[in-house]
Amino acid sequence: MKAIIVSTIALALTIGATAQTKPDTTNISLGDKRILIIDANPKSDTLTVEPKDTVKEYKSEVSLVIGLDAGVNLLRTANGSLTMDSTANWLELNNGRSLAWRMHVLAANFPIYKNYIKIKTGLGFAWNGYGLKNDVTMQTRDSSAVYATVVDSAISYTKNKFRASYMTVPLLLELNSDKDEREFHLSVGAIGGWNMGSLIRQKWQDGDHDMDYKHKGDFNVNPFTLDATARIGYKNFTLFAIYGLTPLFEKNKGPEVYPVTVGLQIIPW
Repeated sequence: MKAIIVSTIALALTIGATAQTKPDTTNISLGDKRILIIDANPKSDTLTVEPKDTVKEYKSEVSLVIGLDAGVNLLRTANGSLTMDSTANWLELNNGRSLAWRMHVLAANFPIYKNYIKIKTGLGFAWNGYGLKNDVTMQTRDSSAVYATVVDSAISYTKNKFRASYMTVPLLLELNSDKDEREFHLSVGAIGGWNMGSLIRQKWQDGDHDMDYKHKGDFNVNPFTLDATARIGYKNFTLFAIYGLTPLFEKNKGPEVYPVTVGLQIIPW
């Protein structure tokens, strides 16, 4: 009896000393024999970590776009008036025919803080039309000055427009009220421009004949421009204003007038 008790205690000590437990497997060694016990329904001690919400990364991007702005052109004098003085009264505008079209073909965005604050630039083109109110003809004198002559009183222009075309590069600081959607937004900055060419387009009636005259030239237009601009809007509705910092014509080669454009974004960019 005593031998059986001793043997039982020894066996228990052997099992306790040699058993190695894992979450789903137990090994028991008995001499040169090994018993493997596998739990069919193991309890896992592994700590489950819920995946974190995906964090959206805001990266710099450059993309091709088709953006379009439409507006009305004005001219201001050096003292800020929209009424031309005696030296430039031939530049009085028909505002209904002084339209501006601005196309954006390349946009580059550089986030500063998510989508709330970013730098925006790109490449675009601008066509500034100035409908002349009076029946005058715009001319240049030996490339030294721009002036206008009054035409024959028998002629009444149905169209008398001067147009300057530019390649433009905006540089804007944009603020957005929402990080993901384009909600309320405001941007301010500058626009650099290069004059690609200018022309005069005139139409009038001569008896039974429709007359159409078009003449291309530089007309002493400033080859490079710099404008201040601001844009404000909600979602896809955006108003903009552009304030010329450089005069329309080169210094001492034409009236000192500065372009101003106000308008509406038609296609977002």
